[in-house]
Amino acid sequence: MEATPHTGRRIAEQVQAVLEVLTPVHVGCGIRWQRNLDFVVDNEGTYVIPEHFLMRYLQEHPESLADFEDEQRRAELLWEIEGGIEYELPCRSREILVFVRDGNGQPYVPGSSLKGALRTVIFRHFWEQLDQGRKQQLLTQTGKKREWAAQPLVREVLGRDPNHDLLRVLAVFDTPVHQKDLDLYRLFILNLTDPGGGRYEWRNVPRRRSFSDIREATPVYAEMLRPGTQGVLSLRLDRFLLDDERAERELHFRGKLSLEQLARWANRHARHLLKREQAFLEQCGNGRLQRLLDSIDSLVQLIPAEDTPEEGKRFLLRLGWSSGWRSMTGDYLEEENLNEIRKKYGLNYDRNKNQLRFPVFPKTRKIVFDGEEPSWLAGWVQIRLDADIQQAKKSASEVDTEARSSRPQMEITTSGDVPQDYETGVVHNLKLSKGYGTILSDKGGEPIRFDFATADMTGLEKGARVRFRLVKEENQYRAVDVKKVN
Repeated sequence: MEATPHTGRRIAEQVQAVLEVLTPVHVGCGIRWQRNLDFVVDNEGTYVIPEHFLMRYLQEHPESLADFEDEQRRAELLWEIEGGIEYELPCRSREILVFVRDGNGQPYVPGSSLKGALRTVIFRHFWEQLDQGRKQQLLTQTGKKREWAAQPLVREVLGRDPNHDLLRVLAVFDTPVHQKDLDLYRLFILNLTDPGGGRYEWRNVPRRRSFSDIREATPVYAEMLRPGTQGVLSLRLDRFLLDDERAERELHFRGKLSLEQLARWANRHARHLLKREQAFLEQCGNGRLQRLLDSIDSLVQLIPAEDTPEEGKRFLLRLGWSSGWRSMTGDYLEEENLNEIRKKYGLNYDRNKNQLRFPVFPKTRKIVFDGEEPSWLAGWVQIRLDADIQQAKKSASEVDTEARSSRPQMEITTSGDVPQDYETGVVHNLKLSKGYGTILSDKGGEPIRFDFATADMTGLEKGARVRFRLVKEENQYRAVDVKKVN
């Protein structure tokens, strides 16, 4: 944990920590890329053309505008635009959910998403401090509209207005990540079909039906952060509002929040969520969801034991899209109270028959697949307050560059088959149907395109070691004279 030093009286406590992605995470921006407009697909993967790349290409090649406007020729044109994003998973849907990016096109984890997840943790902790009578009284005061149903509860627990809201004291800053940290993932909606909780199927959204055969279900494709991704996270506590006597007389925040407390509350909340999901999936899975259950068990094992020093130094948190209704809204409700809320707001409730349509709520889960296997619950990260910040700041791209430049160069210098003025690298991708591929240079940087016509294709495959010359053509760098080396 790195706290910003202060002289004299502390006004604020700013801490840098490490955010580590444990399961694929999607934080959306509201945009959905459209097939054959924003991306194209073949059997070898998905190729996304960011809007600014497309605009630049059309400005430099105005004669191509007619091809772009022609729906039949547009796909071929999109394949020709260089500098796009390549994903190995072919998207079999008409759209892709886009990860949030800043004004420069760089992905990041918004501080607002992290603070929203922490707000749920804090709310649950203080809600549990209320006696049952007060809880029941507050639940009868929920608002008329579903969107504002919890406002009376939030005002009671966190503060009567924004000025008195305890979350005033906590600021969470954006966490930058890199394009290389993103991948394309496929999700399906698991739908409970047995009122007793013992059976599930996979949801086909357009047909409003569920099927046991996953091939009949509707896939959802989303850009998500890969497990293992790390980023530096900054949190700040307003010590004046927490400790000053004048602030205490008006706001009553003293002693209510510290980062160590927050870590402990978050870990206990995470354990509660994961144990509940384990029970849900074990009951309905009937042995068919073992890989998914194993991944959940791995998350549970990561949570530090209660009342240990470690519990206050790192914590698990679930954020982003697909975390579910209970994780974001109704996790604090007991079963009887939950049913009353469902009745009031029509949550899977039949008003005509005055009965619940399904006893379990919610009865769906978005599951991330790895290949053909249901493998993860989305959105789980670990926040490490005691991490080595300097090591985390060292970007993975630098690590990759070091690894590529050290290991292969030892091999190449002994082979003696790389002429002067040539570079070396590894084949990153081959688009056999399109007649080109890309190379990752040992010097690092973005993949470099080469055309098969300028390459000796003997032995070329993904991962092959190659030598090449770098040339500039039409403001783009290309690899030519590509040849496999030993």
